Amino acid sequence: MNEGPAPVPDDAWLRPLGKRLRREVRVTAREPLSGGYASGGAERIELDDGTRVVLKRTGPTEAAALRAVAVVNGPARLPRMLASGDGWILLAHETGDPLPDGGPVPDDVWRTLGLVHAHWRRNRPRGVPLVDPAWWAGLCGTASEGLRAAADRSGTVGDTASRAVLTDADAAVCGWATDDRITTALAALPRTLCHGDAHRGNVHTGPAGAVLLDWGNARVAPGSLDCVVLSAPPAGGPADLPADAVPELYRETLHAELGAPDPPRMIAAEAAWARVQAHVQYLPFAAEHQGAERVASMVRVARASLTELGEALGR
Repeated sequence: MNEGPAPVPDDAWLRPLGKRLRREVRVTAREPLSGGYASGGAERIELDDGTRVVLKRTGPTEAAALRAVAVVNGPARLPRMLASGDGWILLAHETGDPLPDGGPVPDDVWRTLGLVHAHWRRNRPRGVPLVDPAWWAGLCGTASEGLRAAADRSGTVGDTASRAVLTDADAAVCGWATDDRITTALAALPRTLCHGDAHRGNVHTGPAGAVLLDWGNARVAPGSLDCVVLSAPPAGGPADLPADAVPELYRETLHAELGAPDPPRMIAAEAAWARVQAHVQYLPFAAEHQGAERVASMVRVARASLTELGEALGR
């Protein structure tokens, strides 16, 4: 039976935190957390001085990403990492709540993404995966495995219509793994540090403002990936419903930091690539939890976006 990640011994994080604070630190209370903090399992811990921290089990990518965003200048609202170790990070606790359903994404988040994307444009922070053709092929392979497993489950219960949709999606993804429009885009478009999973569930709002949590899926990729995910239509319906508009604040912040605007054709190519990437990366989840209709709509979006990408690239 899977018992989840092993607990982090308190001594592992208390020692570096005590060294940082220059005093002995004691735990007075703790409770498990859900939401944007907890994709890898997390708990909120109260300390003897009344402050709170979050201890999260995670891989090395999240620690690397948080070290990278910590050097971003300007009014960015980002998680503050206090310490890290083998399989864990310690964060300053953000007071507040998850972003309410239906509410607009706060300006803090769009401004922060603009600052992060500008700072790391054409640079690669250490320890964060690079989205290149090999990475893309691996993502398509993962999506294919999830789609095939879901198709097999549908066949077992005699749901031939769902099986046909899932089998078609699998064939499409396998073809996209080597699609030259994707490989051309990845060679041509500038990459930056992306959150990689910037959906609304990872936005936390509180008295100090809004912050984008859970950087465990960070990657070095064209920045529109975060914009496409954050502005996506609700996950409960078809994926080809109209998306929210990306606020001008994002591009204004990005371009002000870069010192010049991006060419419109590049923006169009980046957005089209990002829609393909985003829908492929979430296909395994959709196949397992959201059903064949959702998968079919995601494939429609990806196919249309590939056509747009080819046009933007002149192919």
